[in-house]
Amino acid sequence: MDASDAALFGISAVVASTVVAAVVVAGLLFGFDESVLRPFALLAAEPFAWIVVAALLVAVVGHAYIG
Repeated sequence: MDASDAALFGISAVVASTVVAAVVVAGLLFGFDESVLRPFALLAAEPFAWIVVAALLVAVVGHAYIG
């Protein structure tokens, strides 16, 4: 992984953590009803969702190495 790939990976990690933090803050401010927790509950309950997330991660990393 060269410097540009590392920078891209770092930026995507920051964006992902910001999205998770925004969901948690929204839940704290407005209450953790079912609509806020639904994506996390889906990941916890459905193994197929983990397969989709893993496939997306493999596609992104593979694209970075091919490029």
